[in-house]
Amino acid sequence: MKILLSTLIVLASGLCLGALTQDKEKAPSSEAAVQDAFTPGPQHARLQKRVGNWDALMIMADPTGAEQKSSAKMTMTKHSEFHTIESFDGEFMGMPFKGHGINGYCPIKKQYYTLWTDSMATSPLVLYGDWDEKKGELTLTGEGVGMSGMLEKFRTVTKYPDDDHIMWPLYGPGPDGKEALHLRIEYTRKK
Repeated sequence: MKILLSTLIVLASGLCLGALTQDKEKAPSSEAAVQDAFTPGPQHARLQKRVGNWDALMIMADPTGAEQKSSAKMTMTKHSEFHTIESFDGEFMGMPFKGHGINGYCPIKKQYYTLWTDSMATSPLVLYGDWDEKKGELTLTGEGVGMSGMLEKFRTVTKYPDDDHIMWPLYGPGPDGKEALHLRIEYTRKK
């Protein structure tokens, strides 16, 4: 487990810092901008507000279209002032389901990101995106393994109605190839 977490941390850091060498036009042009890469900002503080223990309700449609619900638990821990690590434990499609995610904000790319791995897929789900202050939501897009067994495009639109609730839907390709809601999770902070 320690090796897995260490590997994930290295991967997440590499995703953010890799932007320095891969995306020259977004690279910082001043010494002050470089310093921001090593100083927590308000975006990191926004992520830290999610630290704690959460009850989760997973909701998805079965093949007949009927909603199936299952309970789960999520623990969000602080991993430095920059990142959070989430540990998810529940049941998915009648099978035990465990997952871990690293969440952060890359001031170089000026985007939030998530690197997610779980007990059902061999490849990570890697997402980048932006916070919409007016809507109070975080939209991330990227790719992960889909039902085809191949890498597919995914999107999440996380909403925060208040500090004790999170609404998290996952969208990806449907049977017709168009974007469809795959599942949603409703989180309530444990008191």
